[in-house]
Amino acid sequence: MFKLNTFLRSIIVFCVSVFFHSQVLSQELKTLTGSIVAEDGSAATGASVRLAGSNLAAIADGEGHFSISNIDPGTYTLIASMVGYKTFSQKLVIEAGVENNIRIVLTGDSQTLQTVEITGRRNSGYKSDYSFAATKTAIPVTEIPSTVSTITQQLIRDRQAVRFDDVARNTNVRVTNNGRSVVIRGFVSTTRLINGLRTLNENYRFPSISPVVESYEVVKGPSSSMFGNMSPGGVVNLVTKKPLAEKKQSLSFSTGSFNTVRGDMDFTGKVTDDGKVLYRLNAFGQLSDTWYQNMKDNAVAVAPSFSFLPTDGTRFNVDLNYTQLTTMENDGLFPFKGKSIDETPIGFTVLQAGDRNKTTTTSINLSASQRISQNISFNVSYLKDFLVWDDKRHAANVYLRDAAWSHGDSSVSVAYSEWNTKMDSDNITGYFSADFNTGKIGHKALLGYDYNASLFNWGTYRYSTTDIGSVNVYDPAKSSTLDGAMYSLGVFNYDRVNKTKDYASGIYFQDQVSVMERLKVMLGLRYESYTFRLAYQAPTENEVSQKAWLPKVGITYSLRSNTHVYGSYITGFQPVSSGSLVFGTVEGGGELKPEYSNQFELGVKQELFNKNLLLTVAAYQIKKINVTQLTNPSVIDANDRIWRQLGEVTSKGFEVEANGQISRSFSVNAAYNYNDAKITEDLVETNIGLKQGLAPAHQGNIWAKYEASGNGVLNGVGLGAGMSFSSKTPMLQAPTLTTPGYSVIDAAISYKINRVMLNLNINNIANKRYYTGAVRATERFYTGAPRNIMFRIGYSL
Repeated sequence: MFKLNTFLRSIIVFCVSVFFHSQVLSQELKTLTGSIVAEDGSAATGASVRLAGSNLAAIADGEGHFSISNIDPGTYTLIASMVGYKTFSQKLVIEAGVENNIRIVLTGDSQTLQTVEITGRRNSGYKSDYSFAATKTAIPVTEIPSTVSTITQQLIRDRQAVRFDDVARNTNVRVTNNGRSVVIRGFVSTTRLINGLRTLNENYRFPSISPVVESYEVVKGPSSSMFGNMSPGGVVNLVTKKPLAEKKQSLSFSTGSFNTVRGDMDFTGKVTDDGKVLYRLNAFGQLSDTWYQNMKDNAVAVAPSFSFLPTDGTRFNVDLNYTQLTTMENDGLFPFKGKSIDETPIGFTVLQAGDRNKTTTTSINLSASQRISQNISFNVSYLKDFLVWDDKRHAANVYLRDAAWSHGDSSVSVAYSEWNTKMDSDNITGYFSADFNTGKIGHKALLGYDYNASLFNWGTYRYSTTDIGSVNVYDPAKSSTLDGAMYSLGVFNYDRVNKTKDYASGIYFQDQVSVMERLKVMLGLRYESYTFRLAYQAPTENEVSQKAWLPKVGITYSLRSNTHVYGSYITGFQPVSSGSLVFGTVEGGGELKPEYSNQFELGVKQELFNKNLLLTVAAYQIKKINVTQLTNPSVIDANDRIWRQLGEVTSKGFEVEANGQISRSFSVNAAYNYNDAKITEDLVETNIGLKQGLAPAHQGNIWAKYEASGNGVLNGVGLGAGMSFSSKTPMLQAPTLTTPGYSVIDAAISYKINRVMLNLNINNIANKRYYTGAVRATERFYTGAPRNIMFRIGYSL
């Protein structure tokens, strides 16, 4: 923990002085107030308003109200804008002694909305009205016949989140295994998307830094019809921050528990006066210890981006991202011999000073949109991803079982290794979208093609060849002296035989058909081709290919009460693992098929409180079939393996989510999921009925925020509080065993005065020890963070 006394007193004195100074100025300057609504009369929450030629601007709140203060009397051009709507512009005279109030009505602009991923989002609050990850088209969330959960920029800021792990629970997603295992609807998902494009396998990289992310979208259920091979449970899409036409500049500094110090900046605006070239620069830096001994969490991220809008209907975007993380992949806790896991100190590791994992990720994303005609446009995007992995670590030999305790019951044997490797990938997607009618039937259709190629080079592996010593947590004096520079290391240099490369390509069609004004039918079909190459470019190269047809259909009916009822059937597939493809034979001959999945989902989406809050209730069933199993698991030679595809996993459940504003001052994010994921077919009959590892039956989260508004003494004060909970969680490789259920309480307080924002977050108030999951009873128990505090001061220029 850290002491805030002197620091906080200085901040309070600063804020009070700024407050009284602003009160004096307000006696001489004017204030403009007003409201912004859409064509249907609903509040235009998150719309931006500014006075051209000045730095004066505001964002509409949950009821569409806005207020701009400190205005000199005079003539201005008022500009209002919002994603999916035409820009509003009007001359305005601000006069002394006259009440300045205005009502603005925004009209829709589907072409602007379609290219939102290129030009940047301006939404605020906890509710997101649109998602492009699910359909790649400008379709409101209420018309999408499936569940899409969005963690907005506002929620990220309110929780002071740095990684997806910090806010995943807000969408009924379980994150464990140091961020590598993301469990959605009972299935582990390792794939990530960035702006709808596939990234490198998440098993070999850490989650992206949230300060350069605009929002996280979780598309629930199989999404292969849009993106190719995916986990049946769903996929996480990271939407990066894009340039905005409005000038916005912000800086922040944070400090808190575990000796954490961090800072970030976000600058955006016009490069040229005509607004044809826009820029955005995000940067983030952090120095931090963790609650684990000898484990740092240092990070640097720089993400510049540029937009070029040469003509109406033509847009280009360039996004660069450089991230370097110096931390560790935590191996988790383990129980010492003869003791329970709860007796192992929560911060215990066998890591030594100097151990670290340095992961460097560099990417470039090029995207473009061209309006071909009033109803047809073309979008294309390319992502190049590089990753360099440099790892040095001590690790407990708990996988050796009894041999790990040869130094004594309270001393665990330790090994040392170093690993250098790298990956890169190329991803491209292009599609035509068309908005047209055939008679009385409307269409929002697209036709597209995706291509992905990823290369993995195992690099060089160095490892200790002898017993280097042990660590005793209960009697440190009995621990060995461990120093990586002193060990004799064996070296294994992987050559081309150990390189792998996979290719995936797909062509797809989708059409949202408006049969009537309130009835929408979503139809889609994708043809996917996947190729895996082992020993890439070596004489012994081995290639295996798999193909799949992936249909989907969904129906949405909108009632006049802002109620949207939907049902859908969607399909997915995952290629069989590379080891299964290239080693051994298939029982009875032939080739292994992809592991297919399908989902039936029924749900209701209800807009409440003048469409400012969205309530979603969904029930689903997911089946994964053709699960590949080894018939002779004790075989020594990999080439003697015999595979059989007689496996099935079924996941059933229902979810409830609520996101948005109940009133101008009260915002809420809530989620609950019941999930029953288990094996329904297996070679071993006793396995039938076993639960899926890391998938609890019950989990949920609620976070609520109240912001005082008006002219009272508490104006600008915000209070937030929340709780996350989970039932017991099956272990990954021992699902008959579980980690206990838990509930964790968090809270926050904020204060905004003019351009200054103060935030204080307290997480895990009760300092509860809890486990987000475990691999097996003897090792790899992953814990949530103990009580921690983070204080942030932000300033908007």
